[in-house]
Amino acid sequence: MCETVYYLVQGAWPCWYGPSVSVVHCAASKGLSDQTARSRQDRVPLVDAVRAAGDVNTVYPFHIPGHKRGLGAPEAVKDIIGPGTLRYDLTEVKGLDYLSYPTGVIQEAQDLAAEAFGAEQTWFLVNGTTAGIHAAVMATCGPGTALLVARNCHLAAFSALVLSGAIPEWMRPECNSAVGIAVSLSVQALQAALAKAASMQLRVGAVLVVSPSYYGTCSDIAGLATLCHEHHIPLIVDEAHGGHFAFAEQFPQSALSQGADIAIQSTHKVLGSMGQSSMLHAQGALVDRTRISRALQTLQTSSPSYLLMSSLDAARHQAMQPSTWTEPIQAAMRICEGLCNLPGITLLEGLPGALESDLLRITVVVDGLLLTGWKVSEILQQEHAVIPELASLKVVVFALGPGTTLQHAEGLIRAMDAICSKHAQQRNVQAGQAASNLAELLALGVSCMQQEADMATTPREAAFLSARRVPIQEACGCVSAELLCPYPPGVPVLFPGEYIRQDTIMLLQAVQNMGGVVMGAGDESLHTIGVL
Repeated sequence: MCETVYYLVQGAWPCWYGPSVSVVHCAASKGLSDQTARSRQDRVPLVDAVRAAGDVNTVYPFHIPGHKRGLGAPEAVKDIIGPGTLRYDLTEVKGLDYLSYPTGVIQEAQDLAAEAFGAEQTWFLVNGTTAGIHAAVMATCGPGTALLVARNCHLAAFSALVLSGAIPEWMRPECNSAVGIAVSLSVQALQAALAKAASMQLRVGAVLVVSPSYYGTCSDIAGLATLCHEHHIPLIVDEAHGGHFAFAEQFPQSALSQGADIAIQSTHKVLGSMGQSSMLHAQGALVDRTRISRALQTLQTSSPSYLLMSSLDAARHQAMQPSTWTEPIQAAMRICEGLCNLPGITLLEGLPGALESDLLRITVVVDGLLLTGWKVSEILQQEHAVIPELASLKVVVFALGPGTTLQHAEGLIRAMDAICSKHAQQRNVQAGQAASNLAELLALGVSCMQQEADMATTPREAAFLSARRVPIQEACGCVSAELLCPYPPGVPVLFPGEYIRQDTIMLLQAVQNMGGVVMGAGDESLHTIGVL
């Protein structure tokens, strides 16, 4: 496995030796009756197999892991997850199937997931959606082909470019300049990117779009898919935060239902699976699914966690139950009702460019408090025990899921009420200047997301070139050796191989100075930056 990754990344030739909620039943569209679909979806084959294997106490476990079904696990681990859980931390013993070549209970669990999510084929991911993005790009793009990718992509897209050898052609997302966030990718932006690729005589391997965004806004996936398919190009959707869309009518339409060829979902982000577990779904004839399987065999561990995979099986079963979404939907509606009239804040709703917004992703604009989103997030955590999903310069984002209760909703409302009551009226002579500074920073952020990327070399070439460090004040015009992004949400503003602009430097320094975190910097102080 490690050798395979090495050869793919280096591009070398290996020399081998040796030998109330409306639930969507997608199965009905495949010729199965709704009753048959319900009966099938009541099953959790992988969970049952792992439970049966772990419950056997009369074996002598001479197999990995080394803790031998929890008997030799560190006490600290037992204290965290409980001694009984490790009985089910198993390996590929008889009856548990193989993730890299599934033919038994893993395959059955994946088939049930495909049926539930509306895919023709589904793969379980134990290396997160990151591995799914890597595999999707590797399956559709090779060295020298173009990947049309939205500038608000996750940093995993850059790694996918390195692994595949594809050439990025950046698409400009629709941005809200007042808040400083990317809202969606328009059909017009895709048309422009396709025209540019054609003028450069580039063969486009795939289009990669993020929808929903980190702020819950959705792109017109149906329109994008139609345009892609007119050019016989597959559409890959990073749907990390939209795994729940298929399961209630109150949610936006899923990417698959709108024609996407591949959708990668972080099942752990909104659904109930364990952290690090995700799914990759595919449909249609534009993507060679054998290539997806081969890529995942290369990228994923050869010793997958059966706890993670079982949680994916269970999360699919849970998502299919209408009762799963009743209280989270009620909580979301209660939060919106409770926050909408508080002074100093507004809810991010109905943004131009967004086709729909996710009910379970509540984005609150807090600039009326004369506080940054980072500061509001800090107060929420330190003084009210409310932990948001992420914060940026002007917004705080709250993510809901099956575990969200009405009690959680009331706690959030009380916390925001207290903050607003204290800060909304604290205007002072610096208020105008503070607003001016915020506006300037937001303009910088939007500029960086919408700028035409000026690449000196491909991401793959940049990954293997030597680098040096220079004072950041002298870096303008140099070629970046680092991938830098404010985190969360993990949207890069500078890629290796890209010329460094002055406005990008200003944005990175400002984000850090105002309490944000810039990930990927070799020098955490940002006094220096790596250049090629």
